[in-house]
Amino acid sequence: MKFLVCYDETKEAKKALKVAQEHAKIWQAKLEVVNTITRIEPLKHSAVQKMEEEMEGNIKEILAKDDLPYQVHLLLTDLTSGEELVKFAEDQKIDQIFLGIVKKSKVGKLLFGSTAQYIILHSPCPVVTVQ
Repeated sequence: MKFLVCYDETKEAKKALKVAQEHAKIWQAKLEVVNTITRIEPLKHSAVQKMEEEMEGNIKEILAKDDLPYQVHLLLTDLTSGEELVKFAEDQKIDQIFLGIVKKSKVGKLLFGSTAQYIILHSPCPVVTVQ
C-alpha cells in the first residue's frame, strides 16, 4: 500500500503526517510525502535544493521513531497544488491521501481557492482530513 501525505510544514500538515504514520504502521504502507511549488517565475536551482533538504530533514525528524519506508517529493509545477497532488496520486496509484486542513471563510475560498477542497472532490482514492 502507498499513502500520500500532503505536506507544507504547517502544524496541520504535521498532524496529518503523524496520523498517516500511525496508519502506515498498521497497514504496512509506504509513505509518499509531497509538497508542491507552483512555478510562476523561474526558480534558482540552489533555492529549490535548499527547500528539498529542509523538507527531507523535517520529515526525517518527525518519522525518526519508526522504521517506515517513505519518500519525500518536492514537485515544481505549472498546475495548482490540488491538481498536481491529484495527478501524483493517480500516477503513483496511491491508496489513501492524508491532508491537513485549515478552516477558511467562504470569501477566503473564493479569493484563494482551496487545495483541500479540490483534492477531496477529485481524488482517485479515499482522503483522510486532519484539522
